[in-house]
Amino acid sequence: MPSYLFLFKKHMLSGEVKVAEKLSDNAYKHIIRKILTSELVSGQKISEQTIAAECGISRTPVREAIRGLIQEGVLYQIPSIGTFVAHVDRNQIQDAYEMRALIECAAIHQAVRTLTKESRQELRRLCDEMHCIIVDLRLKKKQVLEGDALVSFLSFDLLFHLLLLKAAGNRLAIQIVTSAYQRNQFFGHHSHRRDLQHLAWVWRHHSKIERALRQGDAPKAECWMRAHIIRSQSDALAAFDQAAANAANAGRDPVSDALAQLIDRFE
Repeated sequence: MPSYLFLFKKHMLSGEVKVAEKLSDNAYKHIIRKILTSELVSGQKISEQTIAAECGISRTPVREAIRGLIQEGVLYQIPSIGTFVAHVDRNQIQDAYEMRALIECAAIHQAVRTLTKESRQELRRLCDEMHCIIVDLRLKKKQVLEGDALVSFLSFDLLFHLLLLKAAGNRLAIQIVTSAYQRNQFFGHHSHRRDLQHLAWVWRHHSKIERALRQGDAPKAECWMRAHIIRSQSDALAAFDQAAANAANAGRDPVSDALAQLIDRFE
């Protein structure tokens, strides 16, 4: 079953804009959207019945979607208790960003030589789309980006990075970076404050990378890519630490409660 981010990757690799309309895929994307918009957060229990009702489908395709998400590490199950949104630890976040820096900075040098005119135009378009979302947020005088606009912004962000990896021609790099990006976005974005300041520097970094590539300046593009990933890592770790502190202050989490209930059944 193709995943939500795999569909983005498929689009980048094939140039097609086709999304499978299978019920399990719809359920999959619905769950991911709820995670990306913070309706579901780490440690929260998933209700098959609720997801099925929201999608207007039976529970069978929902179970299929959940199985796929468990395989990808986004969800996990506790026997006799239920399915939960997975946790990620601090080391996993740090490792993912460090791996991204190594791969993406190296890929820049190959990409600058192989990017087609159409790919360069697509990079520019993605930057413009991100900028339009920022302008709309400012005009509406909203404090933070959320909902469908957040999902769109994150999608344009990811497509930008995948386009560069595609140009570099390393499919394994695409797989590794997509996995790292996926976990960082799924488990880190809800604790970020996606305000105008945050969005502005994200857009600026992408624009600087795009401009350097357009000028054929690989070292400068690499410099901006590294700065972008380092800043993203710093923000993600700070957000993780704050979320951990908030969780500690709030007391027990849902997973601890679920495990306690399971233990009680056998005592």
